[in-house]
This record gives sequence, C-alpha cells and structure tokens, in this order.
Amino acid sequence: MRIADNVRIKKATYKGDYAIRFQFTDGHVSEIDFHPFLSAAGQNPMNSQYLDVLRFRQFKLHRNVDVYWDDWEMCFRFETLYAGKLPKMPQPLARPVRRKSMERRTAAKA
Repeated sequence: MRIADNVRIKKATYKGDYAIRFQFTDGHVSEIDFHPFLSAAGQNPMNSQYLDVLRFRQFKLHRNVDVYWDDWEMCFRFETLYAGKLPKMPQPLARPVRRKSMERRTAAKA
C-alpha cells in the first residue's frame, strides 16, 4: 500500500476498551482493537501492562505520525495504523512432551 508522504494522523479517538479510531488527513479512517495484541500469549510484559485500560487510554501522538505510550514503551508505526492491522504475535513454541518408553517403565518397576 502506497501512502502519500504528506498524509498525517488528523485525529486519534479512544473508542472504548482497547480500540482507537484514527482519522487521516487524506480522509482515510481506520479503527484498531489493540486487545488481541496486548493479550497474546507470550506478550512482552512492557506491552501487557497496557491491559490496564486507564494506562491504555493515555496514548500520545508523535508529530501526527506515530502513536505511543509513556516514554515510548509501546509504539506503532504510521503504516500499521493506516492499514488498521497490528502485527501478529508469534505463537509460543510448543515444548515436546517427553514420554518414557515402556521398556524403561518396566525396568524401573523390576
């Protein structure tokens, strides 16, 4: 997706829970629900602290291009906000289940 260089975030409005609506200077609008990102398994504790709605609501805009929280502890790029899709968190690796073989169990009982 190609976005003109002069496009900026015109307005960012908290919509409730973990949703923010972004209006852009070219008329484009995107609304993002951050909850799936914040609550993903294996999420960085720096980000999951924003599951506290009071903290989440305190987002800021930087030069009407990026959205960030606190001292840049969590931030999202302009392209992500414009597209309205957050990056997917990688799935945690499943730990292989180690099973004792029947021979070992039998030998242990004897």
